[in-house]
Amino acid sequence: MLVRIHPQSPQPRLIEQASAVLDKDGIVVWPTESGYGMGCSTASPKALNKLYRLTNPVKAKVLALLFHDFSQIAQYAEVSNFAFRTMKHLMPGPYTFILPARSRTAKMLSIKRPEVGVRMPTHPVLQALLVAHGHPLVNAAARFSERESEIFTTGSGVEDQYGRSVDLVLDAEDIPVSGTTIVSLVGDEVTLLRLGIGPISQLGLEG
Repeated sequence: MLVRIHPQSPQPRLIEQASAVLDKDGIVVWPTESGYGMGCSTASPKALNKLYRLTNPVKAKVLALLFHDFSQIAQYAEVSNFAFRTMKHLMPGPYTFILPARSRTAKMLSIKRPEVGVRMPTHPVLQALLVAHGHPLVNAAARFSERESEIFTTGSGVEDQYGRSVDLVLDAEDIPVSGTTIVSLVGDEVTLLRLGIGPISQLGLEG
């Protein structure tokens, strides 16, 4: 099902509808500041398995957890003082930070990697959904496969391709796919893994 939602002032009833879908083990497509994403609630192992079936074989590459505050992040990742100081001026923002995963997180996500990507998005629709739902969300990027043809900039494009496989598409606006800036903070070292739309000047790195 596709619903049109206002990109800057999302209708509360539509946000509640999306949250209810997540509560019922559903898969939702949502807008982010760097393109459209597909995901589910961290509270739903059933939905996570469904998401993996849709996004394999790239789940380990593009998966990230979405949060609305730092206290949530600390429940799923090891946040050192160094990491917190580095992230606090840049989040919310178009960044994905790689942190050591807590043991419960690796088990929850069924991945062998000892790290996890964390994001605090800026898109108003996704921010509202995170607050309404209460649980962090698992996000697969707009590239749902390794084929360039499956990079989506519109909710309707995702609906055309995956309409029968997802439960709800929040179509807000056309969003150019540009990617977040991905930065590893593992070992209390700043390592740029991918330069995206997030500037790196505050990270002490040269562009």
